[in-house]
Amino acid sequence: MRAAETKRPAAAGLMALLAMAGCTTAAGGPDPAALSAPTAASARPQFFIQWKADLPGVTRRPGIAADSVLPDYPAAAVRGDLSGTTTLETCITVDGRLADARLAQSSGHDILDEATLAWARVAKFDPVEINGEPMAVCGYRFDQEWRVAE
Repeated sequence: MRAAETKRPAAAGLMALLAMAGCTTAAGGPDPAALSAPTAASARPQFFIQWKADLPGVTRRPGIAADSVLPDYPAAAVRGDLSGTTTLETCITVDGRLADARLAQSSGHDILDEATLAWARVAKFDPVEINGEPMAVCGYRFDQEWRVAE
């Protein structure tokens, strides 16, 4: 038996152990609920461009569509005179739907951050255009500024 042939089973065993180690939880296995198909609001597009500020060929930046309704200021936040800016990092599909969003920077108030995430899930977006063609993009950040009017 050659040396290369004896190392192959050991390497395969090591890879299997590493794979299993990454799949376990404190309960001893993956959460069955986590194995279900992702929802439309949390599934990244299969093909997307990673956003960079200096992305070549951009003819339109992604953004909130003009006909999208802006979020309602949470009543409890108005009463508490809470303000701040919530930053989301998003994935926007070719047809302007939100595919994924995560909190990139908190406003400092959970109620404002949660309102921003809830609104983003139903908002309409304009996709990025590269050389005039719409493309899916991930990593695009946008700010929602919350300020109580005086």
